[in-house]
Amino acid sequence: MSLAGKVKIGRRRLLEGLVAAAGIAVAAAAVFEAPRLFATRYPPSPFDDLLAKLRDRENAIRVGTAFLAGRKSFDANGTATVLRRCLAATSLADAMDNDLRESRMVEAHGWVLPETLVDLCALAARAG
Repeated sequence: MSLAGKVKIGRRRLLEGLVAAAGIAVAAAAVFEAPRLFATRYPPSPFDDLLAKLRDRENAIRVGTAFLAGRKSFDANGTATVLRRCLAATSLADAMDNDLRESRMVEAHGWVLPETLVDLCALAARAG
């Protein structure tokens, strides 16, 4: 074999290229993973599949706490079963639209909200 047709790459240039590629990979991973690293962590609950549908869990906990303060009993497991059945077939937004169309509204500390949303908020309050 002849060395005449081969391109020579210096070790220094190769190492610089590898370090640059590694730096770009680390920066890209940081951009994509940073929101997950700095997100608020909640203790695991049996309702996590439902609570993942909430955008702002902190405010959902506040609404749920206000709702539960006015109730003597709340069946969290039964509510979760109904919500899983409902949200398996449709999105949360569509379920709330259905609540509005069918006048299924609930009052929580002066706020009148769709029943599906308030039930999710109550589960968030129970889960902590």
